[in-house]
Amino acid sequence: MINVEHVSWQVRGKAIVQDVSFTVRPGQVTVILGPNGAGKSSLLGLVSGLIRPTSGQIWLEEQPLARLTPAKLAEYRAVVEQHPAAPVGWTTAELIQQGALAGGHAPASVTDRAMALTCTTELAEQSVQTLSGGERQRAHIARALCQLLASPQSQRYLLLDEPTAALDFAMADGLLAQVARLSRQLQIGILAVVHDLNLALRYADEVLLMHKGRAVGVGPTADIMQKQRLEAIYGMQLAELHSPDGKLRAFLPATGTEPLAAH
Repeated sequence: MINVEHVSWQVRGKAIVQDVSFTVRPGQVTVILGPNGAGKSSLLGLVSGLIRPTSGQIWLEEQPLARLTPAKLAEYRAVVEQHPAAPVGWTTAELIQQGALAGGHAPASVTDRAMALTCTTELAEQSVQTLSGGERQRAHIARALCQLLASPQSQRYLLLDEPTAALDFAMADGLLAQVARLSRQLQIGILAVVHDLNLALRYADEVLLMHKGRAVGVGPTADIMQKQRLEAIYGMQLAELHSPDGKLRAFLPATGTEPLAAH
């Protein structure tokens, strides 16, 4: 597991993340949710090891994250940033192969499996620059997955910073559905920053709800994603959409209402 214990991060005296604690478990999808400026991406950077916390501790499989070498850290976790880049002229297969540990090429069997699991096999010889937004995101997830599949560790984690940014509704839904399937199939722990309330509602096992750098709710999705709590955090009125069996399916902006006062 990844255990985050009372982690804070300050920049020039300004608190960006304040006293946050939560756990990421193998085989589960944990979504970091919250309005703009809540500290979501900064928290992901702390968990990835790319940022050192000002205080608190992060444990990865009972080891202090800060003491792991970059090579050892890469065996446990892979990161897909918000706007990942790819060298001009690379094919999709070349991009995915670079996910191999130690900067080398992954065995063909690992690359082939990563592409099959992310439905990118048919894109293998296509230039990355010609891919659509959804295809490119799948390719970068395949690259990260290639890294994890090549790892000797049994516990592995995939960290995603706004993987559905700039994707349309269908592409975003399909991508998160695929990520959730991978989590269960490979028992990989997923930690993802997501903006869309309904994607979190559909695919997260647990939600970490953030506001102004603090965790204001951590736990099972149904417990955390309560209408009144979300209205208070986002400063707007919401309507709930239920299925005939009474299950909550979506949150929608309430029509004909004024925004709530900011909290």
